[in-house]
Amino acid sequence: MPLLAFWESAPETVGQLTIEQVVSSAGDGVLKDGSTCSNELREYLTQIPSNKIAGYIEHCLTASFARSGMVLQNLINELGRRLEYMVANGRYQGVTNAVGFDGLWFSPEKALGRR
Repeated sequence: MPLLAFWESAPETVGQLTIEQVVSSAGDGVLKDGSTCSNELREYLTQIPSNKIAGYIEHCLTASFARSGMVLQNLINELGRRLEYMVANGRYQGVTNAVGFDGLWFSPEKALGRR
């Protein structure tokens, strides 16, 4: 079952999963730029409470697991959105002829043309 459908039908169960299990439930379970996994994970993060985001961040910072940096990148960018910044998601991996960044945050004042 795709992550978002699983979340919608059983939020309590999904809430008990580790972030690694959540990622493996999204798309094909492999975080890559532009992947269904990435898109589903990012959408899921918009729907969960902030204390869950904090727990996931703590886990990423204290436990070693595959792609933890990529997961952390998404979590931090979601924090920016919750702080009312406009956030552009970056790439997970650098590529030739493309500017690489984890995420760009634009202040609400700057986004509205104020200084």
